[in-house]
Amino acid sequence: MSIHSDPDASESQLYSDLPAPLHLPPSELLEHYEPNVLAPLVRCSKLPFRHLTSLYETHITHTPMMLAEEFSRAQIARVSDFSTSSEERGVYWMTPSSGSSSKGNGKGKEAVRVNHPDDDCSSHSADELITYYRPPSNTKDRLPPSPTAPNRDSVLVRGNLIAQFASPNAKSLADAAELISPYVDGIDLNCGCPQRWAYNEGIGCALLRKPELVRDMVRGVRQRMGWGWSVSIKIRIDPDQKQTETLIRNALSAGISYLSIHGRTRHQPSTDPVNLEGIKFAVETVKGEVPCTGNGDIWSYEDVVTMREKTGVKGVMAARGLLANPALFCNYPSTPSHAVSQFISLSTSYGLIFPFSTAAIDWLESRGLDWRKDRSTIWDARRGRGVLSTV
Repeated sequence: MSIHSDPDASESQLYSDLPAPLHLPPSELLEHYEPNVLAPLVRCSKLPFRHLTSLYETHITHTPMMLAEEFSRAQIARVSDFSTSSEERGVYWMTPSSGSSSKGNGKGKEAVRVNHPDDDCSSHSADELITYYRPPSNTKDRLPPSPTAPNRDSVLVRGNLIAQFASPNAKSLADAAELISPYVDGIDLNCGCPQRWAYNEGIGCALLRKPELVRDMVRGVRQRMGWGWSVSIKIRIDPDQKQTETLIRNALSAGISYLSIHGRTRHQPSTDPVNLEGIKFAVETVKGEVPCTGNGDIWSYEDVVTMREKTGVKGVMAARGLLANPALFCNYPSTPSHAVSQFISLSTSYGLIFPFSTAAIDWLESRGLDWRKDRSTIWDARRGRGVLSTV
């Protein structure tokens, strides 16, 4: 008899009997499970915040945009721009989306990985090119918030971490991809940063009307990393839909794994409403060749549902909405106090700018927030509590 059918089994016993989670490439995670996504956020989507959102049903997280040329040639850029942890990806009960051919049979492809740090800890010296946090020996690996599947079709799936780069050429992007590949599940090419300095450098939104260059950059990474490695692009819509169509067709011909679409043009500020019809046009242009994510004005779980229903995207990406409420994807109407205490605990563990952390801690403690309790790696976001002790 399975322990999961024993009504007297404790939570510890139930957790001990769980199967290993599926490790899926981002495209399969998007295609079959309709994940929630943290957008690349300037200065904000670094390790502590990514880890925080992963506790609240954010299945795919992105680093902030990094400059591929600097990352590939300077160790100081790699150390300052990127850090990761063996614990930052979450593990989730996920149910295949309607129409998906995946029915929890456990046969999903493994994400292609080159010499992942967890595979051989002894091969990495103290002066690694990337800051990689490993948990203490007395902690457990990430587990789902509940030991019991919500329905018979649900399976355990591990989340993904994507590194986003901006690059003006194919070689720098491929070099950066190769360097960061042991630590992430794929890279994303930024084709949408609207800032003037980025445009003048030939990166970000400057690529929106350089479809051949985008094609060459995607191909360059493919040739370096192999066709199993995930390469995506994130675009803004163009006022001229023919330009959007040309860009997407070139990216598809180069072999992108998936497409992310921000529903605003290069010149539109974030105060303008998102153009859901523009996202829908991009999704229709893809014609189902790869899965798509939609981004823009995701402030509540109702917005998540609307984005999927009106545009046809498989994944929903939030930016400012998650900054305002990291528990948004768990359907919290506002930031719960336990999310704040979790962030303080994570940020002090991983390290943030010291004056900011000290000031925040002093202010929160003055308001009675208890953040000093041990943080469990098994975190039930819906009930706002740790399930099991980490020791």
